[in-house]
Amino acid sequence: MAIRGIGSDIVEVSRINRLRESYGERFLKRVFTRGETAYCESKEHPEIHFAGRFAAKEAIAKAVYQSGHNTIIPFSDIEILNDAEGRPQVSLLTQIQGKCLVTISHEHSMAIAFAVLEY
Repeated sequence: MAIRGIGSDIVEVSRINRLRESYGERFLKRVFTRGETAYCESKEHPEIHFAGRFAAKEAIAKAVYQSGHNTIIPFSDIEILNDAEGRPQVSLLTQIQGKCLVTISHEHSMAIAFAVLEY
């Protein structure tokens, strides 16, 4: 496998939290899958986990676009769930060639993600 695209993104947690507060369920359904929402809501501070997943989706979209795929991918077609060891695993619900890897880091005010698309 070769790297076909990379992407990164950084997000202010407060920005994502404002969107959650302003648009509620409409925002969540447009951006996150049910599994992602359940995961984030299960945490003591869900806002940092929502922000981390939002940054990851931006990073993944950039990696996919960089690979030459020109169609916009809805965020709801990107699912990021953790494996048994807690590592984020990406499922692209849109048909895109390759495998996407992502790492997410966050703290109380910022979340950052880095994505790599391989095939």
